[in-house]
Parts: sequence; C-alpha cells; structure tokens
Amino acid sequence: MINCGDCAKALNPFLDRELSDEDVIQVRSHLEACGGCLHLYQFEESLRRLVRVKCQEQGAPATLRERITLQLAIERTKLEQRRPHTL
Repeated sequence: MINCGDCAKALNPFLDRELSDEDVIQVRSHLEACGGCLHLYQFEESLRRLVRVKCQEQGAPATLRERITLQLAIERTKLEQRRPHTL
C-alpha cells in the first residue's frame, strides 16, 4: 500500500488517467482508507471541473484569436521555407 506522500504525487496522473492499472488500484485503495488524501483528491477534482467549465464558458477575445492565427501562419511559412524542396 502506498503512503500519503506517494498518493499526493500520484493524484495528478491519476486524474489524468496516466497511471498503470496496478497504480490506479493502489491509489484508489489509499483514498478509500485515508480521509486526508481523499479530501485532497476531491479538492483537485473539483478544481479541475471548475477550470474546465469556466474555460468553456469564456472564449478568447477575437483579437487574440486573430493574432494567434496570424502567428501560426507566419511560423508555418518559416517551416515550409526551411524544408528542402523535393520533386
């Protein structure tokens, strides 16, 4: 069984579904047995949900999107100019 420190380090990968099946089982087992870590997990999960909802509600300003689109086009052109031309 993992300790609280290991569980805290594993929370972000756990929430991102980046852990192996064995590690997921260990984190879940620890969360079931440890109220402090469970509270930290619930906080992290709630925070992620809040950020996701708020980011979906609020779009980027049109001027920002235009600047990003322009910069991407400039970078794409630079990359194409650097590539060797093949026939």
